[in-house]
Amino acid sequence: MVKMLKAELHVHSNFSDGKDSVERILKTAVEKKIDVISITDHDTIDGSLSAIEFVSTEKLPLIVIPGIEISTRSGHLLAYGILKDVESGLDMRETCEIVKREGGITVLAHPFDFLRKGSMKVGNFKFVDCVEIFNAKSYFNFLAKRYAKRFSKTGIGGSDAHTADQVGIVINFLKTPEKSSILEAYYNGRKQTLRERLSFLLSQTNPKS
Repeated sequence: MVKMLKAELHVHSNFSDGKDSVERILKTAVEKKIDVISITDHDTIDGSLSAIEFVSTEKLPLIVIPGIEISTRSGHLLAYGILKDVESGLDMRETCEIVKREGGITVLAHPFDFLRKGSMKVGNFKFVDCVEIFNAKSYFNFLAKRYAKRFSKTGIGGSDAHTADQVGIVINFLKTPEKSSILEAYYNGRKQTLRERLSFLLSQTNPKS
């Protein structure tokens, strides 16, 4: 039987709006026996590049798939397997085309979650490779699943972690550490609790506490 790899595919560090450093996130992932991780900061690949360097330097038992969450004109898009930033503010179709030219994989992030800039356009499902059908913070996962099925798209889960403690709330299981395995992943996880979300929000308003 093939051993499936445990992957955390949606994490934000302090390179964007996350609370914790890449180093702390990676060490937490190792402690939680996660095999694969992607740092998906908003509109910057720098968190992922830092993660790749830190894992190599410290020889951590962890594989990094580079990632980024891109702010398109019509919602957020996760991209995996690229090594440079993609311009924000473009339409979804053009952004997906750029990512694919760079050899990356596109995933519609928390669709229909208008509270967090998820895509509200059903037509955007046509342009992506995959859909985040379970997001630990979203109340609209049922719609994401419904339309992913309608457009015959595979689905992944996302912790959408903004602190190290939230890493691993949702785990994806991959056959291999290659980015292409994301398209065949299955996930297991839970919604973030109100306490977890409030704790993060309070840390942002009072960062010294």
